[in-house]
Amino acid sequence: MNRLLRLAGFGAAGASGVLPNLAVMWLLSNRLGVHYVAAAVAATEVAIAWNFVLVDTLVYRKRRTARPWWVRLTRFAVLNNLDLAVRLPLLTLLVGSLHVDEVGANLATLVAAFALRFTLTDRFIYRPPEPA
Repeated sequence: MNRLLRLAGFGAAGASGVLPNLAVMWLLSNRLGVHYVAAAVAATEVAIAWNFVLVDTLVYRKRRTARPWWVRLTRFAVLNNLDLAVRLPLLTLLVGSLHVDEVGANLATLVAAFALRFTLTDRFIYRPPEPA
């Protein structure tokens, strides 16, 4: 699969993960009264699991043999949690200082981080095996 198709597949998987992310964020922050930062963390963990399953089975299925599933999952989770560590201050700025709605601000930070997540996933987590 060429890079453009992988980008499109990664984007589609990520886009599908936005819905559970935003649903969990909305449920926790708007219905259960959880602080928006904690809700964003929980929502991101749900989306990470969702996205890993789709990316691993659909987008990178031919590159999966290079590493065991648990190594891929660990790297995917570490990358996405580092991404979260960068997005949370931006989320706090958007909500606290610019008074953007929590769910909308969360969506904005997800979109902003997309290209970096794809590049790192493509190059480091699902890097093709070296030729023998």
